[in-house]
Amino acid sequence: MILALTEPFLTIIAILAFVIIIGLSISLHELGHLVAAKKAGVLCYDYSVGFGPIIYKKQKGETQYSIRAIPIGGFVQMAGMIDLSSDIKKQPEIGLNFDDEGKITEVVLDLEREAQVRGKVYELDLLGDKGEPMYITLEDVNGNVTQYFVSDNASYVFEKNQRLGLPPYERTVDSKSKPWRLIVFFAGSFMNFVLALIIYLIVSFSTGVANTQSNEIGNITENFPASEVLKSGDKITAVNGNTISSWDGFQAEMEKVYSNYKTSATIKVLRDNEEFEYEIYSRTAFNSFGISDFGSSTKGLVEIPNNPGIYGLELGNVNPVYKNKDDAKDKNIISKGDYLVGISIGGNTYSLNEASYNIDGKNISGFGYLSYLVNKYVGVGAPTIKFEYYHLDNKNTDDKSDDTYTLISFNESKEIEPYTDELLNSQEITKVVHLIGVGATSHFDLFPCIGQAFEMFWTDFTVIFRTLKLLIAPSDVRQVGVSNLSGVVGIFGQIKSYVNTGIIPLLAFAAMLSVNLGIVNLLPIPALDGGKILFVIIEAITRKRVPKKVEAIINGIFMILLLGLMIFVTVNDIMRI
Repeated sequence: MILALTEPFLTIIAILAFVIIIGLSISLHELGHLVAAKKAGVLCYDYSVGFGPIIYKKQKGETQYSIRAIPIGGFVQMAGMIDLSSDIKKQPEIGLNFDDEGKITEVVLDLEREAQVRGKVYELDLLGDKGEPMYITLEDVNGNVTQYFVSDNASYVFEKNQRLGLPPYERTVDSKSKPWRLIVFFAGSFMNFVLALIIYLIVSFSTGVANTQSNEIGNITENFPASEVLKSGDKITAVNGNTISSWDGFQAEMEKVYSNYKTSATIKVLRDNEEFEYEIYSRTAFNSFGISDFGSSTKGLVEIPNNPGIYGLELGNVNPVYKNKDDAKDKNIISKGDYLVGISIGGNTYSLNEASYNIDGKNISGFGYLSYLVNKYVGVGAPTIKFEYYHLDNKNTDDKSDDTYTLISFNESKEIEPYTDELLNSQEITKVVHLIGVGATSHFDLFPCIGQAFEMFWTDFTVIFRTLKLLIAPSDVRQVGVSNLSGVVGIFGQIKSYVNTGIIPLLAFAAMLSVNLGIVNLLPIPALDGGKILFVIIEAITRKRVPKKVEAIINGIFMILLLGLMIFVTVNDIMRI
């Protein structure tokens, strides 16, 4: 049972869920880098869960493990990821401290901290990538120039005693072979994929798989046509006179109904050893229009309140693009609760109050011709589409018989720009979906449940690439752009919507986010893991490493661009809310 949460409590639970989901996804991502780096022999200074001030820390071996105040995110600090050579050269003065052998143990960048030697950098090599010992050559106030070699356990010392290791070259990421570097950079996303698969397995094992060999109804969706007459536990024995013995058989018969553009089916069920027969109309979603469903009951078309003899389909959830942002009082806005009574496609008009239409030699009765028209025309360079509908003007009471409706004719209504087939197919969305609101019983079956988990993973994995293609590929009709992306605020809003639907949908969403995080980090964009992988691939092809300075400049530029994109997306999220 799903309990409706009050708004304040819902927000608190959503915040906790958001922190756990985002924190877990990013922390495991960084853990993947940490484990792979340690296996490669890279020195790792710090593995942190969260950002900001340290709440708890523990030194284990050469790595500090810490928990920080801002619980969203995390990082792992590996040797060789930061080169401060150019910054040190610009310092007016630095200090050096030494061990008993006279090797540098501390490069002091805090002007107020004591140091055994101070001076201006004359020359230095803090990479050691040419096989030579690392060194710093200082020029003191008297103009004397002295070279000092760096110890294997040296570190930078900043203000407030903040430290960063200065390891020997063989302990840095750069020193490792190309295969090892690829593994280190890929390991973060790999952990995201593993996390997603584990969550999908939990979801699949919890829900089970459809028992397609049974004809028993498992669940019935509230407010759908079947909910008016059918019950969970009913056994479907026939559809339009054809005997049914399994759920596969039931779906096959219903598909015949829909493929022939029928709007209803006669369904016979066995309940408590007694047979019942009902005519049930489908509830149809025309996803091309961005309208989730045209509601219908077991009666099919319903009479519009206060309009005797006029029948229509009640609109369900409506895409926000049909809402006029400039004038909220504009009546020419398609909204939930309106009644569709006609459609105009390419100058031809069709009224739902007509008994049937002859289209392309097909005599289609009821409102099934809508499915035919949408499947044939919409989304494939479709002509102008307009709706004729009764708009809810003023709701006086909860009783619909008192509602006031105004007819919005074709000439008054706004043109509808449908989604293209390319967009719908990329998201695996069917243009027209017919449902009566019944589901099969489910049962646990080990191998089918495992297969279902992998199928869910693969669906989310591939849909991201199809979406990216729509975002960047040339197109005559651009229906997906940067403005459609969601950031932290948008993700929180989605998590909040899932919290009230139950733990299973929320877990499935968390798995999808983890897959997204893994793939986005693998995009060949400098400043991301995919950018680091790209530099390794370029090195393998050209047999020449991209200079550190060039790589740092490119990463810096793209980091600024990514931050700009994040700000844009966040502002967009807030505007949508």
